[in-house]
Amino acid sequence: MVVVLALAAALANAIASFLQRLGVEDAPRESSMSAGLIAHMLRRPVWLLGFGCMGFGFLFQALALHNGALAVVQPLITTEMLFVVLILWAWYGFHVRGRDWVFAALTVGGLAVFLVRLAPTNQGHAPTGRTWAASIVLTVLAMGVLVVVAHRGPPWWRALILGAAASVGFAMTAALTKAFSDAFGHGLAHVFSIWETYGMCAIGLVSFLLMQNAFHAGPFAASQSTLILINPFVSVGLGAWLYGESFPHGVGVVATGVAAALVFIAGAVGLCTSPLIAGVHGTDDVQLLHGRGFLARRRAAQAAA
Repeated sequence: MVVVLALAAALANAIASFLQRLGVEDAPRESSMSAGLIAHMLRRPVWLLGFGCMGFGFLFQALALHNGALAVVQPLITTEMLFVVLILWAWYGFHVRGRDWVFAALTVGGLAVFLVRLAPTNQGHAPTGRTWAASIVLTVLAMGVLVVVAHRGPPWWRALILGAAASVGFAMTAALTKAFSDAFGHGLAHVFSIWETYGMCAIGLVSFLLMQNAFHAGPFAASQSTLILINPFVSVGLGAWLYGESFPHGVGVVATGVAAALVFIAGAVGLCTSPLIAGVHGTDDVQLLHGRGFLARRRAAQAAA
């Protein structure tokens, strides 16, 4: 059930990225990173539908985290990239290159082996106040240092580092989401009485804004690479530290897990740097969604009639 919920969250996030991408596709270029872009998005039903899909993605993720370990759920969320490829192929009729299928297979295979070999054997305990405080301080410090480092350098460097800062923040947001979802067992009033709820909202909002700045700072492939790759590994560490998630031991197990992680990284980087994925999220020179898909074909048919 945990795997199904995590994959459902990844699918919802992938659909949301498409719908929101369609919602801003015809926005004026000068409206980027401004209130004008927000106003444009809010007037587009397709963007609002995508925002609703984001809500479902959060719901599925919270349910998965309530029932499963951070070290399992967060790596599975990265399969959003695979759903992006499948949607392009099935819905938009876009030709997927052979190398993109290879990268997708590497990502799935590496992730599957990693989870099977190194999945946590148990969740040892609830986080203590001391571990929460230490982890949040370190998270905020790491995000702050990365933001400072990102101030100088070429666009690809700024996008890479800001993406890393957002990814670290999203990992901590997931850890807080797990505590938030667990609180529902004690009633709705308890949910709003715990600090984790507000910490989740605050760190999640900051991470979201950092992600948008990463997309705006430079190449999408640079920001998406760190967003995809850093989060699951930081989440594994937070799961062990905060929740006492323990892992299998042994040289063979560790070696297999490391090899699987390297295969997963190779596949994910390959997908992130593919023109196929770059076009989905929009670049200055690639607009793969413009004029494609069911909606575009329907508009063309109406215009012809």
